[in-house]
Amino acid sequence: MSDPVKIRVGGLHTIAADLPSFRPTHLIGILDPDTPAPAAYDHAPDERVSMLLRFLDRESTLEQAPQLQHVEQLWEFIGQAYGAARQGQVRLFVHCHAGASRSTATAYLALIHRHGMAAADAAFEELLKITNKPWPNRRLVALADELLDGNGRLLLPLDVYRDANPHRLRAYLRLHQRRGAKDAAYAEALGTAKWQNFKR
Repeated sequence: MSDPVKIRVGGLHTIAADLPSFRPTHLIGILDPDTPAPAAYDHAPDERVSMLLRFLDRESTLEQAPQLQHVEQLWEFIGQAYGAARQGQVRLFVHCHAGASRSTATAYLALIHRHGMAAADAAFEELLKITNKPWPNRRLVALADELLDGNGRLLLPLDVYRDANPHRLRAYLRLHQRRGAKDAAYAEALGTAKWQNFKR
């Protein structure tokens, strides 16, 4: 039996190709507050239901960090996508800037919806199969765990993964910076200049 909701994760560097190839029925975009919506949004907007949230990729309580209300909105939208799947195939596309942190945390929540809270390990394992070296935003996951009364169950597989791959995020950012140094359009799309003094 095929999955009722197919999930794809992308970033601003892939979205122009992702939208026409994946043709999402549902789209979740997460951008920095000062980043304009990507031009790719103009591709067949009537074919999908979309939600755009704006907050920074922070894992602290600093200004413009993820808040509980953001997680509530994400969870409600994910629930609507699964509800729509009763009528036919749903394709959920989630993106942030680099496709590594905010979007992968959101995809993890979508997989939790599929597998259930008791199977967080299975949801995280599936996340690793549909994404490339993700680094889910821990604050988003912690807020979801709080919202869903998870008692730490959502955080456990994430923390095990992070402990096993402590340098993954920095390496991912360096890769994007190197690509951005060679391609000005790529750098502008991702905003890699902001990452020079990266702090969570």
